[in-house]
Amino acid sequence: MQRLTTFAVTLLFLGFGLWAGTSAAQIPGLSSTTSATAGSGDTANLDDLIKILENDETRAKLVESLKAAAYKAPEAEGTNGAAQPGGAPVIGTLPGEIAASTRALIGGVAETWGNLRQSASSALAILAGAGAIDLPNVLVATLPVGLVAIVVFLVLAASRLLKTPIFRRLAAEASQSGPVRKLLLLLLSALVDAVSIVGSWAAGYVAATIFFGGRPGLNQALFLNGFLLIEMIKVALGTFVAPTYPKLRLTPFSDRQASYWYFWISRLISILGYTFLFVAPIVQQSSSVAAADATRLIGVVLSLFLAVGLILKNRGIVRERLKRAKHHGDKSFGARFNAFIGQVWWILAIGFVLALFVVWLQSPDSGLSFVVTATLKSIGAMALGGLIVSILSRIIAKGIPIPQGWRERIPLLERRVNAFIPKMLTVVRVVVVLIVLGVILESWHLFSFRFGLGGLLSQRVMGSLIGAGVILAIGVAFYIGVSSWIEYRMNPNFGSVPTARERTLLSLFRNAFTITMVVIVSMLVLSQIGIDIAPLLAGAGVVGLAIGFGAQKFVQDIITGAFIQIQNAMNEGDIVELNGVSGVVEQLTVRSVGLRTVDGTWYLIPFSSVDQVANYSKDFAYYVADIGVAYRENVEDVKQMMHDAFEELKESSVGANLISDLDMWGVQELGDSAVVVRARVMTKPSTQWGVGRAYREIVKRLADERGIEIPFPHMTVWFGEDRAGKAPPVRIAAEEMVAPGRRQIDAGPRSSDAGRATQETSGSDYGSTDAAGHPIPPSDSDIDSAGGDRG
Repeated sequence: MQRLTTFAVTLLFLGFGLWAGTSAAQIPGLSSTTSATAGSGDTANLDDLIKILENDETRAKLVESLKAAAYKAPEAEGTNGAAQPGGAPVIGTLPGEIAASTRALIGGVAETWGNLRQSASSALAILAGAGAIDLPNVLVATLPVGLVAIVVFLVLAASRLLKTPIFRRLAAEASQSGPVRKLLLLLLSALVDAVSIVGSWAAGYVAATIFFGGRPGLNQALFLNGFLLIEMIKVALGTFVAPTYPKLRLTPFSDRQASYWYFWISRLISILGYTFLFVAPIVQQSSSVAAADATRLIGVVLSLFLAVGLILKNRGIVRERLKRAKHHGDKSFGARFNAFIGQVWWILAIGFVLALFVVWLQSPDSGLSFVVTATLKSIGAMALGGLIVSILSRIIAKGIPIPQGWRERIPLLERRVNAFIPKMLTVVRVVVVLIVLGVILESWHLFSFRFGLGGLLSQRVMGSLIGAGVILAIGVAFYIGVSSWIEYRMNPNFGSVPTARERTLLSLFRNAFTITMVVIVSMLVLSQIGIDIAPLLAGAGVVGLAIGFGAQKFVQDIITGAFIQIQNAMNEGDIVELNGVSGVVEQLTVRSVGLRTVDGTWYLIPFSSVDQVANYSKDFAYYVADIGVAYRENVEDVKQMMHDAFEELKESSVGANLISDLDMWGVQELGDSAVVVRARVMTKPSTQWGVGRAYREIVKRLADERGIEIPFPHMTVWFGEDRAGKAPPVRIAAEEMVAPGRRQIDAGPRSSDAGRATQETSGSDYGSTDAAGHPIPPSDSDIDSAGGDRG
């Protein structure tokens, strides 16, 4: 807001200074010196012109003389040096343009000096009327107003006592409110203040009616109406700076600055307001018009001295405030520009005040009303624009907060919203600054929206830019909405838990939607700003055809991937085997799949190279148990052991993954060194390897407890023999044997209950999922566990 205000006021000062000095005739009712001196013969000239126009013969001669003067004008101009006889004109050349600009500048300076001299003379002439002021008559006319004024100001003071609790409550609420709510509270406080002013004004009318037995007199009405207008202007000023209650303040003023400037500006408003609206009319009624003009001049001069004094007194404070950003290391153009303005702002401000004084002297009625109206429009535009820019800046700096419930449902919504909305608000802020500058320039008749935009940016271009901005806003809103819905749908903590296929399709849909949205919005924006997109579409078709011939593998990836998705061959989170690589599907697009193996290696496999898909997570799985035992073991004992192991398995940590009972098949193979007994059990998908590990652990323990031998490859040791066929003795330490060829194993309590307790306390799922709950892919030995590893 500080930069906006500084830049706008600077343009206002510069434009008004040049405009008031060199083009004073543009102000309605403001005449130049020449026109003022020629005013005495206006009536006679008009009578002669009427007589000429009434006669047909004289009217025809007048037209002929005007045509002759028009045709001879270029020749006369050429004799003044613009063009020499027999030579080419020099106005169009660079030296000619420089000469013309210099002449115009010197002429403007001379005219400005003449206006200043005339203004000084006019001021002295007006001030001479001060001697005609009849003070006794003025006092007599003012005394009846005194009682009404006392009543008005007493009621105003009482209303301030009543307003204080209301303002404190509004300030307390504003301290915990955002910019928009604070603005509403500030407007509410202004409304309360305005109601108190209107109440005091009405009380004055009632007092005048009661005390003087009828309608209020003219002087009393002048005072009451002046009081109402002046105090309403002060209410607007107080709303802007909020000097008493800083918690309601939206402008970047400190408490001291707000109180200081409100005090002095309100005094200026009171001096000028009561002088023009009350004192001068009474003086004119009691004395004369010259005395009233002198009274106005005295009030204006006092205000002029007060304004110049305030500017000079605060010259250093404002300079340091404008140079603060540069002192803090900001090297941007805005910081350097503000630092430069800080050096010369007081000169521009004094020039502005003096220009207002000169304009008022030259045209007290229409000229002053024009300047006052333009100034109020400029201040209002800067105040409103600064307020909007301040609110937008705070929103951009703090971001847009998202309620906690929405953040839990859609974790990325806040980051996504704050990635787009602040950029759009930045564009809106720039547009607001441009509009404020345009309103200021138009207020001073330096720029016109109607003609300026028609000549600079045409309505079609402006409409195209607005249409493109609307399309971008709708596209961003649509993207945020669809992306947030997909994210909410994929959140397992709310609503129905999405399946793996739904997660895969939603991810693919989000990618496809993003690409489609970007292409469509880009085409619409280009079309809206006037670019013909037909050649772009044709060129894109040709380029796409060329890419299609040169990227057949890429096209094959997409087509194969599309059919794989249609057939629902795999989804994110499934455990699959592709091209000899087994792992968990972490990424799935229309052209490739990303697998994470058990050792953490990540593979990216294009679909064009996929010949077959082995999905280990489809609906259900089987664990096939092949238990090899020695030939001397009883098969029925082995089957019983396998059933007992399965019953214990159901009570373990992986029992929840079992779907069916144990399906005993019997002897599967009579191998070289073992009899293989096979059984099978249905499990949940991706859990068969964990179930197998837990089952083999129980089988190993029960086999040791029951003395069932699980064979392993043997090696025969030959000790040699001599020629007599005798072998050297083999000395083996004696040990307690419990059975021929079998050694007792003392490992403490080995009951099934102890083993079951050990498994229950372990709490392990035997490698089915990791700590985060994600499935663990199998290794090569897991996949081949039903084969050579014998279960």
